Amino acid sequence: MPGSKSSGAKAETLRRWAGRIALTGGIASGKSTVSRMLAEKGAVVLDADEAARRAVRPGQPAWVKLREILGPEFFDPSTGELQRRKLRERIIRDEALRSQVNAAVHPAVLEIMEAAWRECREREPTRPVIFDIPLLYEANLEEAFDCVILVYADAETQVVRLSRRDGVSLEEARRTLGMQLSMEWKRRRAHVVIDNSGDAENTRRQVDALWERLIQKEGICRKNTPTTSS
Repeated sequence: MPGSKSSGAKAETLRRWAGRIALTGGIASGKSTVSRMLAEKGAVVLDADEAARRAVRPGQPAWVKLREILGPEFFDPSTGELQRRKLRERIIRDEALRSQVNAAVHPAVLEIMEAAWRECREREPTRPVIFDIPLLYEANLEEAFDCVILVYADAETQVVRLSRRDGVSLEEARRTLGMQLSMEWKRRRAHVVIDNSGDAENTRRQVDALWERLIQKEGICRKNTPTTSS
């Protein structure tokens, strides 16, 4: 009933999760680890990488645009699928091509994620929804969110992790890292920072603290109020 205690509580819950929350990081910063921890806590995590894979499926508008930009050499001749690793290796060296590819793919990715966000809000309004967007700052998307959570690791830690993970030289890892904005730059702009330079237990403690602040509605998700989770 309008004005009842239960309807008031529901309205408060809806207000609690009305904010748009983004999770970002850098290559080999451990963002996927934090994303998984938040999902285990109960968050709905919308994965930009998964949305990107959907956006470039053969026949999709973004796929058509990429074919026009790249030609057939970056697509599997039997399935038509985009050869993502081959493209990544190319755009590391070609900034102009990287910009073209991003312009072709990013709008489709955002459209997919926005549709999923609306569906989640309608279906489960009491659950927090987090946009997991690795290239949030590089794509100039931070203003679309009320709260940006950054998973941080210092540059040398990123280089070593990336080299081990992908089996590449330290020099190649540094070149790959150079495709993204520096973590220090991102750190100054994020609202919440999870420092993942240490061990997994330290990271988990920070995620636990962040989750408590989220469910208690402590006001961390406000624009222009950077802070650090401890």
